[in-house]
Amino acid sequence: MKNHTLLLLVLLLAGSARAQQPEKNILGVRAGLNVSKLTVSVEDMRISTGWRTGFHFAVSDQVLLTRRLPLYLETGVDFSSRGGKIALAQYGEVYQATLRPFYLQVPLLFNYHFNIRNLLTIQPFAGIYGGVGLRGRMEFDNLGKEELFGDRGMLYRLDFGVRAGVGFVVKRIYLGISYDIGCMNQFKNGSFFSYESRTRAIEIHNDCLSVMIGYNF
Repeated sequence: MKNHTLLLLVLLLAGSARAQQPEKNILGVRAGLNVSKLTVSVEDMRISTGWRTGFHFAVSDQVLLTRRLPLYLETGVDFSSRGGKIALAQYGEVYQATLRPFYLQVPLLFNYHFNIRNLLTIQPFAGIYGGVGLRGRMEFDNLGKEELFGDRGMLYRLDFGVRAGVGFVVKRIYLGISYDIGCMNQFKNGSFFSYESRTRAIEIHNDCLSVMIGYNF
């Protein structure tokens, strides 16, 4: 009888250990809201910028790096609407424009899963992302529109930055928040900055706060 009880206990412990082992691969879908702005500087002068709201949706893949720890490498594909609002004083007049770029992005993140009593998983993450502008336009107040990318656009298509945030998973429902800081100067040329671009160095960077909801398969 004691032998049977001991064997049952061993089997239960083994099953419990297997249940607590990290998953090797986690696929997920995400969608949410972006609140983005442009960090614009002309040499040592900052230009007034404002936030604009956009959207994003993504497919993610988390790959377990080691069986000893729930440490994952996360990648995937993001489709993200970003941009911001700019006000620029020139020749005594104030011009306002809204930039609406749309990017395809590929993140490369490290995240760690803190499992709390099998009820909640907290997943802090950090890493980098690369992106390419698919389309976009700049809308002037009462002055028409201009394309952001392409031969006549004012922005380079390629983008690069760092990303950090945290996710929360309850019964495979995912809630997350992240912040991106653009590291690559996006400015190429453009009539909106025609005078400054001939006389002074201009830099434009993407910053974005994202709130998302999703599901892990």
